[in-house]
Amino acid sequence: MEVKISYKHLESSPSIEEQIRYKAGHLKKYFQGKMNVHWVCSFEKDLHTSEVKVTGSHFACHATAQNENLYKTFDDAVEKLEKQLSKRKDKVRSHKKTELAFVDEHVDGDEDFE
Repeated sequence: MEVKISYKHLESSPSIEEQIRYKAGHLKKYFQGKMNVHWVCSFEKDLHTSEVKVTGSHFACHATAQNENLYKTFDDAVEKLEKQLSKRKDKVRSHKKTELAFVDEHVDGDEDFE
């Protein structure tokens, strides 16, 4: 997993980067393979904003969170991404089950093929 962190109107710190990498690690459980995470932290008008874009080989997800507390935006953004990725994973699973059921019906029905 590759994590790229950018800042707008905000200075970086090791604790922020460590927390972002920790939170991004929660997303690994939703898919296998290579994943890129681009995380942008910004500060405007007394609000912190986290924008996160996750891309993989066959998908892309995006989430934005705003709050007065920067670390709270990390939690909110990851929660939104987890919902999106969970929904996507369920769709992929149900699609595979449908394909397998379709194949099983046709294989069982073709007994006079022998």
